[in-house]
Amino acid sequence: MAISTKPFHPLDAENNRRYKVKKKDAPKIDWHKTEETGAHDWEGYIRIPEDGTYNFTIQIDDNGYLEINGEKVVELTGSNSSKKATGSKELKKGFHYAKLHHENLEVPEAIAPYPNAEEFVPQMDGKDLELWEIDAPKNLMKAEDAQKLLGYYNVVDFATMSQDQVWNHIGGWFNEQHLAGVGIYQDSCALRLSIAFCCKGISLSGVKDSSGKTAANNITLVTPPGNLSALNPGMTGQEDPSTLQKHVVFSAAAMSLFLHNTYGESDYADKDAKTGYCTPQEGDIVIFGQTGHVGMAPGNNMEKIGNYGGQPIWLLYRSTLDD
Repeated sequence: MAISTKPFHPLDAENNRRYKVKKKDAPKIDWHKTEETGAHDWEGYIRIPEDGTYNFTIQIDDNGYLEINGEKVVELTGSNSSKKATGSKELKKGFHYAKLHHENLEVPEAIAPYPNAEEFVPQMDGKDLELWEIDAPKNLMKAEDAQKLLGYYNVVDFATMSQDQVWNHIGGWFNEQHLAGVGIYQDSCALRLSIAFCCKGISLSGVKDSSGKTAANNITLVTPPGNLSALNPGMTGQEDPSTLQKHVVFSAAAMSLFLHNTYGESDYADKDAKTGYCTPQEGDIVIFGQTGHVGMAPGNNMEKIGNYGGQPIWLLYRSTLDD
């Protein structure tokens, strides 16, 4: 893990197992006499409880600054005594990366015998500034791969295809069973996600259910066979059949188990939409799933995927993390 330097919105890093959040030592030096000169530097996150404009002050002897998200908010230079600098910044609720710098200079002869002293007391809205450390992991997928997978999923998602159309997209015997009303071939959530995985080149051939029974259906081993091109975009008649994706999963429970086996424990296991991952942000790409339903969505448009319902979430790609 490595500390990230990007802002985190919202304040869910505190409850996400993939982050380690802890308070750091205060970036503070009380005024005192000293013969030592030199610089002090701090970095970490400041915690913003609500959207708004925040006021920052630094009592400094001699020079220093506060930088938030790469922008200097408060700075004082050219001082050889205890002085106060102020600044303000509009910030969104969440954690914001901050850097603080203090420099104690040698007392110039012009003001000797003024004592050599140092001081650095940063405050936010009248309270001593606190710094937090956030250890952040790599994303589960690179941005390009996650976007590509989402693109394949969007071909057959709730917004573009009805359940009947998804089954027709696969075709063959499986669609005949769907049209005949056979129970296990009615829902399409796992099938939609299966198509996306296959198009991305992620094999489902070994997927099993909780009892260890094979849950991956080979669409070519039925009469009539299913449409392989639906799982293999851009395929040609000359391609080696052994290299093609042929397996789909119809059970949401089996697909959910596959997600757990592939990506580990979900990032947000809370099934309550009020306390779970209910405030995703633009740029995130998530997969969700449990025994009754699975799916995928862009983080800033969860409504697009229909009945999400506060399912456990895997953050395939988070915009505030590096690949």
